[in-house]
Amino acid sequence: MKAITYRSDCAEGVELSEMPHPMRASGEALCRVVCSGVNPVDAKYLFGDKQPKFLAARGRKLVEGRIAGIDFAGVVEQVPEDCTHLKPGDPVFGTAPPGSGTFAEYVATPIHQVAHKPESLSFEEAAVLPLVGLTAIQSLQHDNGLGAGQHLLLIGASGGVGHVALQVAKALNARVTAICSGKNRDLVTRLGADHVADYTEGFAILDSVLQEIIVDHGRFDLCLDCVSSLDAKDAACDYEAFVRQNHFLAGTYICIGGRPIDWFKAVVRRRFGVNLFGRDRELFWVRFPHSERALEQIAEIADAGKIRPKVAEVLPLSAEGARQAFAMLRGRRVAGKLALRC
Repeated sequence: MKAITYRSDCAEGVELSEMPHPMRASGEALCRVVCSGVNPVDAKYLFGDKQPKFLAARGRKLVEGRIAGIDFAGVVEQVPEDCTHLKPGDPVFGTAPPGSGTFAEYVATPIHQVAHKPESLSFEEAAVLPLVGLTAIQSLQHDNGLGAGQHLLLIGASGGVGHVALQVAKALNARVTAICSGKNRDLVTRLGADHVADYTEGFAILDSVLQEIIVDHGRFDLCLDCVSSLDAKDAACDYEAFVRQNHFLAGTYICIGGRPIDWFKAVVRRRFGVNLFGRDRELFWVRFPHSERALEQIAEIADAGKIRPKVAEVLPLSAEGARQAFAMLRGRRVAGKLALRC
């Protein structure tokens, strides 16, 4: 089958390869991929953004020759005999374990990582939703109990995670203050943001805008930072220090990117249940295993008309298509999500 694999000596680190057809293991579903979602983590060799630079080469070696991609939408080909909720021919969406890869014509993945595709969404829209949808629903509701009447500060509201997190928060009946570029103000307003602040105007203006908002509506109960990471472009804008120094936040500050020490703490929390972050801060780490119920919840919200991911562009499952997608993601100016279609 055709697949996009990591190859460090190729442009953007990927090439089109002929790979063996995946064999379904016990507890897995074999699916024909119609469309795959493209995420920044794919373009960073899965692990490159979570390691210091001196370990980046090791991270690339771990994925060399493996199929890229985490999420997909497609059609079930085979399921285990005892599987009762899926059958051949069902349209589905979900994720594959890291390293297994979804940038391919077929994928075999645990049945607890897939769910029925939202009927209201196209395959392209469904394909870009699993990773960002799980990140939004798990970080906001499952882990931090965001609900009606609470106030969320959302940094990076027009990006892949941000624009879906905005819609999830509104579906939970929360108030949302969105930080994004002024050119994306109309997009996040259409998606339901109650207030929009333009980060390109500088921190002084941003401070003034947020101060006015909290005078009227109180401090933020939760902050989801979809921007901060090890990337130099992100490190130059220390949103967490800005939010804390100005006392905007009453609750937890959630990052989806961080320093190596943050990822170490996240591993300790995941493996041993020990929270080294403290009560008012956390680095969110999305959970894929046994995520079928969360995917079903996302599908229910989508079919209720409350989530519709913005697909910025659909590219072909080809070396050129994957490289173009990765280059666009590295440019950091994609509003919404990118997809590859088989």
